[in-house]
Amino acid sequence: MREKMKYEVSEPVIGDRSGACEQSTEQQRPAFCVCQGQNARANAEANMRFPSGEIHFSHTAISLSNKKVVGCFNSEDFAQLYFSMRGKSAFRIGENPKPFASFNAQQHNLLFFSDEEAQQEIKPDPQVEMLTVYIPSDFLLHYLPETGSPFSELRDNILAGKPARLRKTNLTITPRITAVLQELLNCMYTGYCKRMFVQAKVIELLMLQFEQCEQDEVPSTSGLKQTDIEKMLHARDLILQNMECPCSLIDLAHMVGTNEYYLKKHFKQVFGTTVFGYLNTYRMEQARKMLLEGDQKVGDIASALGFKYAAHFTAAFKKHFGYLPQKIKS
Repeated sequence: MREKMKYEVSEPVIGDRSGACEQSTEQQRPAFCVCQGQNARANAEANMRFPSGEIHFSHTAISLSNKKVVGCFNSEDFAQLYFSMRGKSAFRIGENPKPFASFNAQQHNLLFFSDEEAQQEIKPDPQVEMLTVYIPSDFLLHYLPETGSPFSELRDNILAGKPARLRKTNLTITPRITAVLQELLNCMYTGYCKRMFVQAKVIELLMLQFEQCEQDEVPSTSGLKQTDIEKMLHARDLILQNMECPCSLIDLAHMVGTNEYYLKKHFKQVFGTTVFGYLNTYRMEQARKMLLEGDQKVGDIASALGFKYAAHFTAAFKKHFGYLPQKIKS
C-alpha cells in the first residue's frame, strides 16, 4: 500500500506581531521533524528553528504501510505536549536502543528532550494521527506546580537541561482533552485573537494534564491487544457519530465485534471512563460550545445531542458544569 501523508503545520501563534498564524494544509513534512537520512539535525536547525517565546503546534495524519523513523528537532527552549490519537510510536534518545517514551492510541504525555538527539519511530498502521504542541520552557515552568511529585522532578530536570517526561506511565486522552484539541485545530479566530485563544487552550490542556497526573489510578492499555484497542476506537467513533440516537451497549458491542462485558472493560482501559461517561462528557463539551458560538435554542441543542426532553439535558448540563445552560444564553 502506498504511503499517504497529510500534514498540517501551524505558524507562530504567540509573540508573532504580524499575526500570521493560519494553518497550512499543503502536503509537506511537519516543522518538528525531517526524514531520517537527510541530515535531520542540520536541516532542522538551519530551516525549522522555532522563534523564541512562541507556541507552535503540528497535527499529523498518516497512513503507513512500513515503519517510519523521523529525527526530532529539540531545544532547551521548548517542551512538547504530545497526543497520540491513533497508532503506535516510540521516542528514542541518542544511541540508547531502549525507548525513552512509547505511545499507544489515545495516550498523551509531556516530553522534554533538551538538546539531545532524538528520533521518533512510527509503526505501520492504516490510520496514524498525532498532535504535538511545542511550548516555551519558561511558559511551562510558570504554570508547573512548584511542589509534589512528579512536578518537582520535571522542573529540576528542565532547569538542569536533562531529558524528562511528566509521567513514566502515559495518560489517557479524555473527552475534555479531545474537545480542546478539536478547538485548536478548528479555531476560526485570526491575528491577536487567535494567539490569545491558542494560549488559553494550551493552559487548559496543561491544567487537564496536571489534574490527571495527580490522580492515583491511571488507566493502562498494556495488557490489551492492538485489535482490542482498534475495536474500542471504532466503538468511540460510533458513539460520537450516533449521539442523536445512541445504541445500546449490546448493539454497540456486536457492531465492533465483541461482547458487552469486554466492551465495558476494554473501553475503560483505553479511555479511562465508561461508555456512558465518555458520551456524557463529550455531549456536555459540545453543548457548551454550541451555546457559546451559536444562536440555537436550548431545546434544539438538547435534541441535536440525543436528549429526548430539554429538561433532561438541562439537568445533565447543570450536574456537569454547576450552572444552567440558560446562564450562557442570557
